[in-house]
Amino acid sequence: MRVLISLLIIGIIGGCAKQSTTSSNSSMENYRKLAYETLEVEPVQFSENSEKDYVLGTYYKNESNATDAGVLKYVIINISEDKVLKKGTLPQGKINWISAYEVEIYSPPGIHKDQFETAEDYKTIYNVKTGKSSNKKGANY
Repeated sequence: MRVLISLLIIGIIGGCAKQSTTSSNSSMENYRKLAYETLEVEPVQFSENSEKDYVLGTYYKNESNATDAGVLKYVIINISEDKVLKKGTLPQGKINWISAYEVEIYSPPGIHKDQFETAEDYKTIYNVKTGKSSNKKGANY
């Protein structure tokens, strides 16, 4: 009798684990499809946040053989809502997760305005939960 109960419990636990995997695979397929449609390019690299509820999709294309002449396309997606939160193109830029709900976007200018500017002047923090952006140096916009 104990063996039968043990097998029943193991079967229930195993069945629940399978549903979770199937659900996450379905979510992954959905956000991948949404990213491809939004960016209109392939291949897209994906990076989920630490909580696995948002994903950053990026595509990098080197426009020429010149150094740093590449263009980065990106999209940020809310996985549970299958919703694009932000998309853009960054010539010579970078984007990456810096916390569970914030991405850092680096968008350098073609020509610096003055000699005192640093890379920090061109970094923006985007909060995926609030939808607000702020300058890395603290100014909100």
